[in-house]
This record gives sequence, structure tokens and C-alpha cells, in this order.
Amino acid sequence: MAFGEFEKRQSHAPMGDINVTPLVDVMLVLLVIFIIAAPLMTSGLHMELPQADAPPAPAKPVLLEVALDSTGQLRVDGQALSVSQLAAALSLRAAAAQTTEVQLKVDKSVPYGSVAEVLAEIQKSELHSVSLAVQSAAPKIQPTSPPPRN
Repeated sequence: MAFGEFEKRQSHAPMGDINVTPLVDVMLVLLVIFIIAAPLMTSGLHMELPQADAPPAPAKPVLLEVALDSTGQLRVDGQALSVSQLAAALSLRAAAAQTTEVQLKVDKSVPYGSVAEVLAEIQKSELHSVSLAVQSAAPKIQPTSPPPRN
């Protein structure tokens, strides 16, 4: 008879039970935080704005197309230009139209250095709205073979 032990264990195997009490405590705290914070996120700032007689903003910006083809030829709305003339031409067209968006179309075989030069010239013209035109991929048609005939 061994003193100090009430039951005898044959082996000292690790305990296989998981204590989930801390997990439940954390989840309940998070639930309370979300219950309190949710109404605060849905409320908006309500204010009365002053009225003014201002002309409405133009709906569509004027689109200015800059194209760089595979031969390195630069075109602005179909007119051939050199890279050094690009900033001046864009500045003149931006002054004529109130809002101008530049759409840059570049052939995929053009080196990145040439594209960077064109973008630098566009930036010199103080036009900040530039979009890069891409061609969407054609939908892929899965080839199917007719069922075999017996």
C-alpha cells in the first residue's frame, strides 16, 4: 500500500482532454464587443449642406488616346508625334478641354523602357488621369468530340 495515492495508475500517459473554457471566454468577450460596436458603425453623420448656384460637374471626361505601336511610332488621337513633342501636345489639348483622361494603348512587344518614357512625358503635361488599355481575352471554347458510334 502506497501512501499519498488514492488510485493507482498503470502508465503515465498524456491527458487527451482539451480545456475549452478559455476559448469560450474569449468568444463571449468578442461577442459582447461586436454587440456594442455594431450600432456605432451603422450610424451616419447627418448634416444640412448649404446650397449654391454652381454648374454641374461634367459627366464624362474627354478621352485622349495615346498609342505606341510595335515599331515605336507614337500617335496622339491618330496624329504621329515624337516622344519629345508629347508633353506639349498633351498640355495644349488639356487646356482646351476641362477634364481630360489619357488612355494609353501599348503593343505588347514594346520594351518597358519606351513605355516609361511615354508615361514620364504624360506626367510632365500635368495630366494625372491615365488608364492603360488592354484587350480582354477571347472566351476559350473547350473542344468536344462527338460521342463514339457503335
